[in-house]
Amino acid sequence: SDWSFFFAQEFEINPHEIFVLVTTDRTVLDFDKFEELQDGSTIYLLQQEDQVLPVSTEEPIMFIPHYDTLIRSGMYEYYASEGQKPLPYAFAELIDNALSATAKNTGMRTIELRMLFDESNGKPAVVVLDNGCGMTSKQLNNWAVYRLSKFTRANSTLISKHEGYVRPDPVPRSLNSDISYFGVGGKQAVFYIGHSARMISKARNSPDVHELVLSKEDFERKEKNREDIYSGIIRKRKPGDSSHVNNNDERFLHSLIAEEYGKESFTAVVITGILPEHITFLKQDFQAWTRELAHIYHYYIHGVNGNDMSNNAANSNHLSKIDIQVTLQEKPSRCPRVMNLREVDDDMQTLYINAAADTFEFKVSTWTRHWHGGGELWIRLWVLFWFLLALPDDEDDDNESGVQHQARGKRPIFECFWNGRLIPYTRVHEFDWCAWPIKGANKDREPLPKECYSRFSGVLFTDDRFQVSTNKLTFVDLELKMRNKETIFTRVVNRQGQRTNIQKDFTQWLKHCHENLDKQVKFLGFQEIITRTDQQAKKKTHPWATFSAIQLDGKIYKTGQLVKSQRTQPIHHGTVVRFLLYGNHNQDVFATGGQVEVSLEPKGLHEMTKIIPISKLDRTVSDEAIKKSIENDIAKLPHILKVDWPDGNLWPENAVCLAGSPFGPLKIEILNKKGESMSRMPTVRQIVIKLSVKLKIVQHGKIISHSPKYGFWFKKMENLTNPGKYTLFLNTTISDTDATVFGDRNLPSYKLKFTIKEGNAESFDMGVASSTLRVGVPFDIPLQLKDRYGNLTMPLPNLQPVLTCRWYFILQTYDLKVTLTGLKKDTQTLKISLLPGNPHSLHVKTKEDPIIVENGNPVRFNVEIHDEAGNITAQPKEIVYCQELPPATIDCSTGAGQLVTKPINLKIIEGEPEKLKRRIPLVFRELKVMPSSRVSLIKICSQDDENLVLKNNEKIEWLAGGSLENLFYKLYDEAGRAVPPTAEIASMIKVNWKADIDLKDLVQGKLPDIMVPIHVHEKRFYQVSYQDQTKVCIPACFICRPRPDEPKKLKATLLQNAVKLGETLSGNIREYELDHAIITFFGICSSSVEVTGICFPSGTPGIREICFTYQGYVASVMVKVNPGDPAELKLVSGPKQPLQVLNDHGIPTPFLVQVFDMWGNPSPDKRVVVELRSSPPALKVKGKASFTVTSVSGPKGYYQLEFNCSLNNKPIPGPSVNFTVLPDPNKPVSLAVEYNTLARFPAGGTFPVFFVTVVSDDGSPMTTFNPAAALMLLWEGVPTETAPQPKVSDLLTDRGDFYLDKEIPERAGRYTIQFSLSISNTKVLFSDEVVANHPVKLRPDSEPPAPVVSCSKDVANRTLVKNMTLRIMDAYGNPAGQDLGGKVVISITSLSGKSNIPLFEGKANRCEIGLTDGKVHITRLTIMENSPGDVGSVYTLLFKPEVPMVGHLACVLDDDAARVISWHIRGDMDCVITKTTEAAQRIYKDTQGRQQVMALDSIFVSPLNRPLPHIRNGHILFNPPGNPVYARDLLIYPHNKESCDIVFKNILGDTILIDDLDSGNKYRRTVVQNKIPCPTILTREGDRISGKGKFGGAQNKAPQTNTSLMFGAPLPQDYHTLQEQIDLLRQYRTAVQKRDSAEKERQEHLEKMRSPQMLQNKQDMEEKKKQLEEIERELGMFADLGIRADSKLQSFCVSLVLLLLISN
Repeated sequence: SDWSFFFAQEFEINPHEIFVLVTTDRTVLDFDKFEELQDGSTIYLLQQEDQVLPVSTEEPIMFIPHYDTLIRSGMYEYYASEGQKPLPYAFAELIDNALSATAKNTGMRTIELRMLFDESNGKPAVVVLDNGCGMTSKQLNNWAVYRLSKFTRANSTLISKHEGYVRPDPVPRSLNSDISYFGVGGKQAVFYIGHSARMISKARNSPDVHELVLSKEDFERKEKNREDIYSGIIRKRKPGDSSHVNNNDERFLHSLIAEEYGKESFTAVVITGILPEHITFLKQDFQAWTRELAHIYHYYIHGVNGNDMSNNAANSNHLSKIDIQVTLQEKPSRCPRVMNLREVDDDMQTLYINAAADTFEFKVSTWTRHWHGGGELWIRLWVLFWFLLALPDDEDDDNESGVQHQARGKRPIFECFWNGRLIPYTRVHEFDWCAWPIKGANKDREPLPKECYSRFSGVLFTDDRFQVSTNKLTFVDLELKMRNKETIFTRVVNRQGQRTNIQKDFTQWLKHCHENLDKQVKFLGFQEIITRTDQQAKKKTHPWATFSAIQLDGKIYKTGQLVKSQRTQPIHHGTVVRFLLYGNHNQDVFATGGQVEVSLEPKGLHEMTKIIPISKLDRTVSDEAIKKSIENDIAKLPHILKVDWPDGNLWPENAVCLAGSPFGPLKIEILNKKGESMSRMPTVRQIVIKLSVKLKIVQHGKIISHSPKYGFWFKKMENLTNPGKYTLFLNTTISDTDATVFGDRNLPSYKLKFTIKEGNAESFDMGVASSTLRVGVPFDIPLQLKDRYGNLTMPLPNLQPVLTCRWYFILQTYDLKVTLTGLKKDTQTLKISLLPGNPHSLHVKTKEDPIIVENGNPVRFNVEIHDEAGNITAQPKEIVYCQELPPATIDCSTGAGQLVTKPINLKIIEGEPEKLKRRIPLVFRELKVMPSSRVSLIKICSQDDENLVLKNNEKIEWLAGGSLENLFYKLYDEAGRAVPPTAEIASMIKVNWKADIDLKDLVQGKLPDIMVPIHVHEKRFYQVSYQDQTKVCIPACFICRPRPDEPKKLKATLLQNAVKLGETLSGNIREYELDHAIITFFGICSSSVEVTGICFPSGTPGIREICFTYQGYVASVMVKVNPGDPAELKLVSGPKQPLQVLNDHGIPTPFLVQVFDMWGNPSPDKRVVVELRSSPPALKVKGKASFTVTSVSGPKGYYQLEFNCSLNNKPIPGPSVNFTVLPDPNKPVSLAVEYNTLARFPAGGTFPVFFVTVVSDDGSPMTTFNPAAALMLLWEGVPTETAPQPKVSDLLTDRGDFYLDKEIPERAGRYTIQFSLSISNTKVLFSDEVVANHPVKLRPDSEPPAPVVSCSKDVANRTLVKNMTLRIMDAYGNPAGQDLGGKVVISITSLSGKSNIPLFEGKANRCEIGLTDGKVHITRLTIMENSPGDVGSVYTLLFKPEVPMVGHLACVLDDDAARVISWHIRGDMDCVITKTTEAAQRIYKDTQGRQQVMALDSIFVSPLNRPLPHIRNGHILFNPPGNPVYARDLLIYPHNKESCDIVFKNILGDTILIDDLDSGNKYRRTVVQNKIPCPTILTREGDRISGKGKFGGAQNKAPQTNTSLMFGAPLPQDYHTLQEQIDLLRQYRTAVQKRDSAEKERQEHLEKMRSPQMLQNKQDMEEKKKQLEEIERELGMFADLGIRADSKLQSFCVSLVLLLLISN
């Protein structure tokens, strides 16, 4: 084949030879397999496949790690770390890189962590952005190389520019930002967080932005395509260019890249492909992981002192330079969550630092043969009895039920920080010297309570000489090296190491804290002394004082208050019963411990009280949380009974069931509030309490049934047969006691009310019934239906009784059977007797019809009364009546009878019989009502038109101003008939338009005339009424509206006759006609119109005419148009341009300006104010002003003269004139004196070097003057204008500088030094004080003679010193101790060494007298009577001062403020302040460390003056009570104000002074409610509220008499007033002297002018002047000179007028 031929030809193989190509594993290759080989593979050319190699061979290989090494590197590193959520530590790796990148920033170091989870901008992403130095292309390539540490990376492509690693200089707490270390963490972090990382960076001073993308998808693609996996591209582009971003999932990159504009350098790490579990964690646990980040970088964020919220001013520079912000963006509708790590106040370090009461610092030095390292350890102590720290939820709290007073518990003591950042999984438990001593191990150690060793926590700071793991989660061998025998612990005091016994120092410090910081419980409300029986026999049982309340951490706990325990097993909740303190106390007292008796809640679960230490009270929990916990415990108790009916025959509440219905069976469950079934009470103290259920059925208070055995299952009951109301009771009981109440709480019960009613009818009984019955009369048979159990019941539906009886005759006895079909027993029999029924009908027995009777004879009728059946029945008092015939009656009580009427007498007509069958009809009456004749209607008519009748309420129109005449009225009655008016009727007629009416006209029917109104808009109501004697009023009314006539004239009225251009005419122009005719104007129908909005927008001022035309009518008005409002100020005339002016020279040509309106018309507005900068400030004129610039002073440069104009404070644009100010090089303006301004002038010393320069107007040194004109003069006193003392020396040389080696006067006082230049009267005058030199000796004001004393009784003979004043002086005798106090110790010594020394009064060998203000006055000093001593011997009286070093830097005016501030900083009052650290170290060494010192160059305070907490952004949040003010603002600094301000800002911080304690607490509460930290508050009454809110107790109350150092009061105001008056008197004296001198010179000048010589000279001058004028007249020049003179005069006059105006 071609392939084998190629190899044969390549390797020169004979064509006849056989060969094979095989791989190293002897796989024979053909063309296809050869194509599959990777580059760099080794193959063998052999004769056959299994040929033995003749010689050994070497195969080159490459072992490039798999890309999983990179993308899965973080998986094990983080998940194998302590089993915690490691995502914050992955973010920390990226923040480490950002901190290193921003380490050299001079300004703010900004690091932002963005969570972009808004899917509208693409898929979730995480961005870490910083403003650091950025990365070049080479540095970005180095970042991508795995495990390329900073020690081996080359940051430049040129070998000559390679720089090795340089260790940063040591800084406090190792906060050097050198934490981007191994070249591992960044890659591990990004691939642990997501699947892709995009690095975007711009290096400083580079125009390009570099991008590198590493992704898991790209690695997999390269592996699949057999490409080099560890290769890639770096994109270089311009800032802000996002054209290469095409992936829709990364839309957010467009806005991120757009932020690049204007940035000098930056780096952005963009991570995509975020794992879903990470997104959930970041959203739900936002507070937790940001708090962990704040813990890791606590000291980078807050400085070396940490987040000490009580003293923010003391923090380091890091406080304001590192800003780490976290932003979480979710849906667009949700507000992004933003957290600045500086604002996190609950991370562990913040909680530890702000809970600390004292600190103990030391250094650790560890040395070995091959290694050395060092670190700092910082321990913070909590107030010992109380654990003041509220730990976050993720901190474990050990079970401390057996150990009381635990604070830290069993946690390790030390957290470890490496190069300033936390190493989270390494903690050092303790060292031997700070651990609880083993019993008997060290008898020298002072005994301390064991709990003291559990109340401190520390921080260990190391640099990179201690090794950490690559993920920075653990140290490698830190604790092992710390426990090395060669480890040296050094105590640090005031930042200086002390080689002392660390164990002894620590124990003493711990003992001090225990004794001074532990007493924080105040017991209140003493009750009684008791003996406790719950204590063990050998323990303390008596006396125990009981109290009703305690005060702890500023909070009052009282009896009955809900509390919760902590660090107990289990956690207890309950109410306080009382507080217990061992000891015989009978009043309020402070103590370090105590106990509290708590009634455990819920009582239904515990039924007991518990006594626990007060330290076990949880002081952070709220009442709501305790109540919720108690409610959770209550939820475990039996709450309700659940009743089930297994057979499904549920009886609901108030059920009604038939007798004998089966009840049950019942299954009972006891449930708690959580719905859990229970058969016993929750286990408490290992006691099991079983529960049972008792069943009871009650009817009307009588127990019908109950279960003999209690349980949870009850059988079916069928014995409920009696009808009535029943109640079922199911009660939960305690099995052992049958109790239904447990812990003052009723156990759950169940009550069911139901009703048993009778069953269905099965039989019946007949009640008592009458046995005698009547025919046709209903009768009752009571039937009682009964159920199976004999209960009376209701009948069945449709039940019909059936009666059966066979009878034949009445008045006999028969059997009546009653049958109810459907019943089991359906028939009953009743014996009855039948009688006739009630009367039903009347039977008349007649034989003929009709009845024939003769007239005049009575009629006889036989009648019978029958019942329904036709039986004759008899009833007592039955009467039969006959009505139509003559009345007749008969008594038929027997049931029958004969009725006989009276004889019938009728008139017989024509003999025909009269039938009497008739009926008389009823009579009806009809009432007919006739109409009356009274008045009921009025009509108004017109006599001129009879057809005109006005209807009631009719509206009519009539000519305006006319009259309605000849009206009359008509009256009508109810029948519509006209009623003629009479005098009586007319008197009852009334009209409403006229009061007096002529009665005669009314009688004739006439009405008064009506006058119509003249105005058309007026309507009138007219009424005529009639009212008769019945008070019935009958009205007739109408409405008349005036009607206008035809128009005749047009009239216009103008309210304002003048208007400005551009201004709308105010008021309205009203047009109307005289005769009120209607005018239609712009569609408005009216007799007048108003015209508005008339304006003249342009033109010239003058008189204008406005004409109005309507049809043929014309009206006009005249308006005066004035110029418009001033709109512009113009320069009318002025000097020529360009304009140049020498400094201090004027501009001779005046400037003329004029005000114009916007149309260019001159405006005469008198309200205009014109102002010229650097000229007369303001000038009020009539629109025109002229300005003359008399002098222009200022530095060289280009300027503008601005003419500013305003009207009613509204600016009007004006002109400006450009000019140039040129300096005058020949004008000396100042003397520059340079010397060391910080130098002091001690008496007898040497003046510093003075360098004096004469400066001209153009700023250059002047040399064109006589050096002798410059003088230096020195005299004692303050600066004055009097003549100086004699010249000291000529100071200037040819070079313009000099050196003076002159001694300072030996006499202390204030001296004045003056440098002056006589040619220009330029002086530099300043004074300084020659102060006393260092205090070196104690001397009397005058030397006393040597005293001679004797041992007599006379005091005068024993007096050593009398009325002598001693002062502390310098070497020259100047008082030098005005600020010193102390004492003077006086003793007697012998130069010969004799031991027999005289004694002072009181047998004292020494005496002490107080030293005040550097002096002491001794009134009398004597020796005692019969004093020891040798007669004739010489002794020495020794006065030795003892002066402590106190700096009185400030004064306080208010005594109360001085007392409380001095007490608050009493520990710093004796501190010496130096300007340099070297001076402070020198004092420290001289005093052997006993003197506190502080150097100004080591103090940092914020330059900003922060407002009080109640002021934010310049706005007052609330009205503060008690006049709050910063305490430092009350200090008055007599000297060195700036330095003193720094010192007391550092010491006092933001401490606030307020009037009283009440106001302080209210102020603090309101500030905290506004989410603002509140600093320490002092009150003028002496109270203190700490920054933690604690107040009360002796430690927070300043004593009334302050025995320690205290600020002095400043000099009174009268002193300063007197000083000012003295200065004024001195100035007055100087002025008087100058005036006298000037008067003397004037007199001498006048005398000289009057001298004969001067008079002769004047006469000669006049003659020469005349001669000169004659010559000029001859030459023709006089006229021109006259014109010039007139011009000058005019200019002077203008200027003069201007000056007069200005002065007016």
